[in-house]
Amino acid sequence: MIINKLAIVGLGSIGKRHLRLIAEIRPDIEVIVMRSGHGDSCDEEKLATKIVYSIGDAIKEGIQAAIVSSPATLHLDQSLELAKNGVHLLIEKPLSHTLDRVEKLLNIVNENDVTAMVGYVFRYDLGAIKFKSWLSKKIKGTILHARIECGSYLPDWRPDQDYRRTVSALPELGGGVLLELSHELDYLHWFFGKPTDVQAQIKNSETLDINVEDQADLLITSKQGYPIVVQIDFNRRYLTRKCKVITTEGELVWDAIQKNVTWKAINEKTLSYEYDNERDSIYRTQLEVFIDCIENDKNPIVTVEDGINVMELIDAVRYASISGSKTTL
Repeated sequence: MIINKLAIVGLGSIGKRHLRLIAEIRPDIEVIVMRSGHGDSCDEEKLATKIVYSIGDAIKEGIQAAIVSSPATLHLDQSLELAKNGVHLLIEKPLSHTLDRVEKLLNIVNENDVTAMVGYVFRYDLGAIKFKSWLSKKIKGTILHARIECGSYLPDWRPDQDYRRTVSALPELGGGVLLELSHELDYLHWFFGKPTDVQAQIKNSETLDINVEDQADLLITSKQGYPIVVQIDFNRRYLTRKCKVITTEGELVWDAIQKNVTWKAINEKTLSYEYDNERDSIYRTQLEVFIDCIENDKNPIVTVEDGINVMELIDAVRYASISGSKTTL
């Protein structure tokens, strides 16, 4: 199948990026944009073939694929309607805001032979790919523990908007660090496998004037038995995004901000990988993979099952934090 019509559902910041990149990658594809009717007009709309205001109208246009880039609370309803009509899907992360009906989506995707991907773009990051490779091929010794850290300052994310009114800050739209920073929870599965249990503390520091959690501290047991500490927040002033693995012989570090991967071991020369992918590159690669999967019948890199794994972990984290006890996955 050659894609000639594609829909973008939702035209927030990520929807605009997808629209712009599709126009660059495949200018031959007609792009139907589905808007809610509540947002302001924007320059990117000029790149669309047509603007519609419902999933049904987008389907009537004959779309073969869709990018669901609406708020997380809308993902399932929209994706289910599209999948029932045989439309191939790229669903922005997270898959949804709850586990409700995610298995139903998986069943419909399989029944209708729909290609479905979830938008965890770090799977296409050069540094993350190198870290994953070195984790299995370069490190020496026994892994003792791992640490994942991602912190930033929410008001800096979209400086042209009132951050308190953005998707990230509103519970009704799927805000909060667990959903917004779930990239870390996806690559945790990719790097280390599905964990066995979790202890957690999630909280609102009350420093940002928002009504969602702005920090979460997790202690996870990997399937291999070593601990993984995860710290995510959007209330710190200095941007941090890194993953570190400590072994009996050294340490492997991926720093997504400094854009390098290093392996340091005692009495050995340090291995270092520097890279310089610009911000759009992982999103561009993701779209190229999405189109390639549909047109050449290939398997997605990030599946609906991967998205469900993340949601199951988030659900366990919430329960562990409320109960104050270790929760099994």
